[in-house]
Amino acid sequence: MPKWWETEPIRFECQPDCFKCCMKPGVVNFDRGDIYNAAKFLEIKTSDFKKKFLKKDFGVYEMELEEGQVCQFLTMQGCNIHPAKPRQCQTYPFWKENLRTRNHWELTAGFCPGIGQGPVIPPEEIKQRLKDFRG
Repeated sequence: MPKWWETEPIRFECQPDCFKCCMKPGVVNFDRGDIYNAAKFLEIKTSDFKKKFLKKDFGVYEMELEEGQVCQFLTMQGCNIHPAKPRQCQTYPFWKENLRTRNHWELTAGFCPGIGQGPVIPPEEIKQRLKDFRG
């Protein structure tokens, strides 16, 4: 049986100067590739990147954002590591928990102004984003 988003068109486009997802409390996971890419982009060692920006919890490197905090990489111009941002950020809002039901998607749309805007995202692309990030 197809998922609801495979049969209904979904539109999404990040909105200029939004950055709301960068200010949402929660945890951003960094896998080995994410750490390598971000460190390389910042021209620092991966060990220094982990020390400066991440903490290790149950074997997983992460950056935790408390209520009222913003991502350490957010600047007035946007994401300071945009070309190398972690997969979790690259795939937002196409996360399993946001796509579980149409109601979950609509709740996410209450936070994310890009939902319902821009081009229709093909189901194949949504599947790929879900595969790329298994949060």
